[in-house]
Amino acid sequence: MSATRNLTCPHCGSALTVDVEAGVIVHHEAPLEKKVTIDFNQRVDGLKAEQQRAADKMDEALRKENDRSRLMEDRFAELMKGAAEKDDGTRPLRDIDLD
Repeated sequence: MSATRNLTCPHCGSALTVDVEAGVIVHHEAPLEKKVTIDFNQRVDGLKAEQQRAADKMDEALRKENDRSRLMEDRFAELMKGAAEKDDGTRPLRDIDLD
C-alpha cells in the first residue's frame, strides 16, 4: 500500500489527500465557504456614519471656498487701493482717444 499525506492548499484552503509514491491527488475536499452575515442595524449605522462623514467633508469644502473667496476679495481691494494711491492723474493714450 502506498503512503498518503493530507495537505491543505495554501491558495484556496481545500483539503487534499496525496499519494506520495504515485504523486497524484487521491481525494479532494473543497473549502467551506464562510457566510458573511451583516447585521441590518450595523449596516444602517454604518450608512449613517458614512453620510455624516460626507456631510462633514462638504461643510469643510464650503468653508474653505468661502474663506478663499473672502481672501480674494480682500486682496483685490488691497490692490485697488494700491493702484489708486499710485495714480498720478494721467491716463495712458488709447487708440480711441487719437480719433
